[in-house]
Amino acid sequence: MQRTLGIDLGTTNSVMAYLSRGEPKILLNRQNRDSTPSAVALGKRGDLLVGAPARGRGAEAIVSVKRFMGRRFDDAEVQAALDRVAYDLGRSPDGDVQVRLGGRDYSPIEVSALILRRLKLDAELRTHEEFNRAVITVPAYFGERQVAATREAGRLAGFQVLKIINEPTAAAIAFGLTADAGDEPRTILVYDLGGGTFDISILLLVQGMIDVIGIRGDNLLGGDDFDDLLRRRLSEAAAAEHGVDLADDVSAQVRLRSAAEEAKVALSDQLATDIVLPALGREAISLDTEVSREEFEALVGPAIDRTVDLVRQALADAHLDVASVDQVLLVGGSTAIPMVEQRLTAVFGAGRIRKDVNPMQCVAVGAAIQTALLAHIECPSCGLSNALQDEACACGASLVGSPKVDCATCFLPVDATAAACGKCGTAVADSPASPTASAGSSGVEPTAELWACDRCGKANAPEAKACSVCGATAADAGLRCPSCSRINPTGVDDCVGCGAAMPISNPQDITPKDLGVELDDGRMSVVIPKGTTYPTSSPVSRDFRTAGGGSTRLEVSVYEGTHDIAELNELCGHVNVQLPPDLPNGTPLTVSFGLSGDRTITVSVHVKAPGMQPHTVQLQRFGRLDPAKRSEISEVREGVVGFLDTWDREMTERERSQLLASVQQLEGILLEGPGSEPVDREIRRTREQLAAVREIRGVSAQLSVTLALAGKFLTAEQNVSLASYREQLKATRERGDWIAGLATAEQARSALAALPQVISMIVDCRAFAGQGDLSPGLTMRVNQLMSRLDDAVEADDTMALDAALKELPERWSEVMTELAEDRRGPAGPVKPTDRGN
Repeated sequence: MQRTLGIDLGTTNSVMAYLSRGEPKILLNRQNRDSTPSAVALGKRGDLLVGAPARGRGAEAIVSVKRFMGRRFDDAEVQAALDRVAYDLGRSPDGDVQVRLGGRDYSPIEVSALILRRLKLDAELRTHEEFNRAVITVPAYFGERQVAATREAGRLAGFQVLKIINEPTAAAIAFGLTADAGDEPRTILVYDLGGGTFDISILLLVQGMIDVIGIRGDNLLGGDDFDDLLRRRLSEAAAAEHGVDLADDVSAQVRLRSAAEEAKVALSDQLATDIVLPALGREAISLDTEVSREEFEALVGPAIDRTVDLVRQALADAHLDVASVDQVLLVGGSTAIPMVEQRLTAVFGAGRIRKDVNPMQCVAVGAAIQTALLAHIECPSCGLSNALQDEACACGASLVGSPKVDCATCFLPVDATAAACGKCGTAVADSPASPTASAGSSGVEPTAELWACDRCGKANAPEAKACSVCGATAADAGLRCPSCSRINPTGVDDCVGCGAAMPISNPQDITPKDLGVELDDGRMSVVIPKGTTYPTSSPVSRDFRTAGGGSTRLEVSVYEGTHDIAELNELCGHVNVQLPPDLPNGTPLTVSFGLSGDRTITVSVHVKAPGMQPHTVQLQRFGRLDPAKRSEISEVREGVVGFLDTWDREMTERERSQLLASVQQLEGILLEGPGSEPVDREIRRTREQLAAVREIRGVSAQLSVTLALAGKFLTAEQNVSLASYREQLKATRERGDWIAGLATAEQARSALAALPQVISMIVDCRAFAGQGDLSPGLTMRVNQLMSRLDDAVEADDTMALDAALKELPERWSEVMTELAEDRRGPAGPVKPTDRGN
């Protein structure tokens, strides 16, 4: 039977929980702790360390990587966080963030996958059961890109991610299960101040039903920042006492930060704490100082005041006032700071502050409860809804996490069926079959021989689809009824035993930011506004018109954010649609957005023209590609797109459709990862196709203009030969046979090269003057020379022809010089516009 793990993937610490006999239960890790530090490092022998052992490696540990999930390196928030981490942080080949570990670059997704992988293995060690599915929490103010990155990290770790749920909502689920809500609706404000992020969610709770009605947050505000403020204070104290600047001493700064974190925790219970650090820094100074709670609060007070300001903004967004809030639920380890409760008490009053739900565990507990609220599982490939006990969709896609082995070289999880690790190339056969070989001393060995029935506890064989005693299946892994103690199927609202309402139901979450498309003038037109409930029951649509000419490619760029200017927001992806060659400017089109339960965006574009069908794309954003490979694919895609935009009007329908299909194929790889074809083969094929189409089109154009502009200067035999090549190329282009076209183009180019040089000069001068590419004065001089040449040929005047030909090189040189100084770029794709709607 497939088991599902609820995971609070935190910036500082991660917690896991699952449903055991109908009730949520926190799972201890291999060190018997209820939380695992979100840290990764390498040991002295080059072995992988995750959790507390990694945290003990100081500056060598990768910590707080959650802050960089799904972010571009040039992002202002990333740049602001650079000086808060001790490890190497840089730009990956595709422009995202990458971190350095053991001489190898990793993406934040990969680092998070290592943490999730360890949580998975620890859960299996603890329970003797396999966890192939997961519900993972994220900050409520995470954008679509950060959510998609978290989903991809879960997939890489070996999970089928059933749902991504917001952390404050998960906490409210845990609260809703324990609260006696009664019949009266209550407004709950969840104040979630963790190690790296701050979130506010305002929820309406009535009889177990949860609706989110407001969201605010700051993804760069949390306990890590408080530690950093106190670390700087200690560094300044050392400089003042000993005259030693420790700012550039990484080892000293790591020790100061660790001391600051310990002092922060101590000051939650006492008014002052002593900090003693002997042999600190290169000069081995001794730091002995006292930090009072008053001094600490002076440091962190402005940040906590900012959280209160965000609370007020969240209330205003939801059209509520302070009096409308019935209770304030404190979530996250940093809410233990006394000043937090003091500030909130000043706003809401002491009677409305709730602290009875464990702030460090409630998010994971809520994630575990969420596993029981799901009635179906959505196929990640086709979107079809399946029963929870199904292990595969009708389309053939797996509905459980893929079996993994851990790479012996880079430690990343690799599909057990793969030949080699996609990151470092190590053969899978060279990796250990059991990823728990260096797991540490837990005292428990993993086994997949049995699974325990959630209803009756009976141990069953792994191949059994239902319990041999009570007949329960995965669908019966729901919540225990508080009235009759019956363990219910998943996803039910009322107990199947006594009919009583279950204590909690699926929450209704809302989007934290606007989602929209870029218009032709650079503005963002919102399709799904901030605060929209998801999953959307039906697509949300907006009508536009086409704007721009000279291209048969419509590009719809999807952005998320709050700015009116699209490029100031976060790019979620592109949708490219091929248009008919002579589509009128201003043709109506409809753009539709759908948002799934885990915030996967589906975009459909329907151009209202004869023969045009809706084109639908799922913007997953993160596939299974190494950053360098993603960068290479993006470069190839841009080359094809640029060619389409430049030469659109001179291409055949078949050439155009083939190239656009290649663009869509490359975008599919960028969004969803590799398909059945190897990525390198697809890149090579597209490059060869583009080079061939460029060569064939170029030779075809050269043949046409040579015959049209200089045919009278050619012999009859030359005219017949060039015309024959032109017709052959036209035929190959119309049927899209670029292999045959290349062979013909090579022959034609040889024939053109054999022509006298004056022929190419005449063609260049006539073509550029006729196209209006030259200045008026040079155009006049060229046209006068061409007239003299024509007259001399028609009159068979050899002397006049020789005189004109002597002047030709000078005019041709002028033409080439002027063109080099003023080259016009491509027209660009058609874009949506809201003007004229």
